[in-house]
Amino acid sequence: MITRKIIYSVAVLTLTVFGCKDNKTEIAKETTEAKEESKKPNILFLFTDDQRGGTIGAMDKYAVKTPNMDKLVENGTSFNNAYILGATTAAVCSPSRAMLMTGRHYFNIEPNVYAQFAFPKEEKGKSDKLTFPEYFKSNGYETFATGKQHNGEIWLERGFNVIKSAFLGGMTRHYGTKVKDYTPATGWSEGYKNDEKFSSEVFADAAVGFLDTYKTDKPFLMYVAFTAPHDPRTPPQEFKDMYPNEDIAVPENFMPQHPFEIADDHIRDEMLAPFPRTEAIVQKEISDYYAMITATDTQIGRILQALKASGKADNTIIVFAGDNGLALGQHGLLGKQSVYEHSVSVPLIFVGPNIPKNQKTDALAYLHDVFPTLCGLTGLEIPKSVQTEDLTPIIEGEAKAVRNSMMYAYNSWPGEDFKPKVNNHGGHRAVRQGDFKLIVSSKNDTYTYQLFNVKNDPWELVNLIDDENYSTEKADLTLELEKLIKEAGDPADLTKKEFGLFDHPEDYNYKNKK
Repeated sequence: MITRKIIYSVAVLTLTVFGCKDNKTEIAKETTEAKEESKKPNILFLFTDDQRGGTIGAMDKYAVKTPNMDKLVENGTSFNNAYILGATTAAVCSPSRAMLMTGRHYFNIEPNVYAQFAFPKEEKGKSDKLTFPEYFKSNGYETFATGKQHNGEIWLERGFNVIKSAFLGGMTRHYGTKVKDYTPATGWSEGYKNDEKFSSEVFADAAVGFLDTYKTDKPFLMYVAFTAPHDPRTPPQEFKDMYPNEDIAVPENFMPQHPFEIADDHIRDEMLAPFPRTEAIVQKEISDYYAMITATDTQIGRILQALKASGKADNTIIVFAGDNGLALGQHGLLGKQSVYEHSVSVPLIFVGPNIPKNQKTDALAYLHDVFPTLCGLTGLEIPKSVQTEDLTPIIEGEAKAVRNSMMYAYNSWPGEDFKPKVNNHGGHRAVRQGDFKLIVSSKNDTYTYQLFNVKNDPWELVNLIDDENYSTEKADLTLELEKLIKEAGDPADLTKKEFGLFDHPEDYNYKNKK
């Protein structure tokens, strides 16, 4: 009996000792994992609406005041040649954001995500495509969103732990913006608004509130999407006063009207000012636009200050970008439904640990390169669903470029009924390689070709298409465009009237399908 007690005691002691050792090992492992997780860089994504590339003071192209965006340029790496791929609907923002979220070309994303107007309510936003907030959330990030969300609620619910002051839609007024909140536990709140605050301040309030109350070591991803400087162009008066209309420089490529008929040249965006355009009208439009950018810059400054006060700035990757450009009088246009530089160019800046400061690169970049680039900068594997390029080698100085050409695309929505006053149908396809850019436009039975040397002619004023000295460039770019169209999954056929996109409109008129 005594022997059994001794054996039992020894067994218990052994289990206790080794059990404690196992527990300590497990605790140490969890502690190590927590420390490793806390070392992951945070991500702050700042996104503006309709802000054209170059409309940052430090980029030395347009006379707009942006002291806080200037600091991002000074403290990070900027892409001088950043662009969107394009759109197949006048609401360019929506496919642009869908591409950003997924890292995929819009040809390979469900149209009920980026063309929700064409779908019944029960189909809007349904998608199985992986988004970058969803991916980072699954990799240990706390995810937060505020501001404009233009691709439906489903992606938001999958991708974000907390949503505060979200505007669900494409455009709205800037005072009294109706917003909603969301958490998985509470669902969506009722809509609410603040009639006294400019929209950018409402979204900055939400972002600052998140940073002020975030006290854990878990890395975060913040998605802050402003609705400015999208129209209606109604800036706060103090910022409007900074840009007297008469002091605004008219762009070098100002035209009273576009030189030939193109797709959507009488769409809503183009009807915001009468035809023909006048210099005075364009000056006012640009004044209001710059004022809204400066007003938003002020709110970005508040967010950056809150990040610094949180003590997390040194371990945070900041990305600043816009969703598409805007013409505002260039080439006789006001909107963004084209493939000229003013409409497809966007700002794109990366700031953060180990990112070179005050660097500007001419490498070709797409906005939807952001998803794989954030993976590259944080050490995460790039999902197989992503179709674009990781810009990390450029940022880190290991490569000059990740692509040597890129295409741009725009056309009217193929499923809309023909509306003479809107001037639907038609489209553009374009390719950029080296210093040259070829634009192919098709409207009704007419094809128009434009060839520009965008290095020597950034305003795209001198069409070289009929100059025999550039016949080789035209031929090479045409072949490159055809190749890129095929690689991207673009259904356009350059040999067909309006690229063949309107041959079967019933395939796109989903609302009327039975």
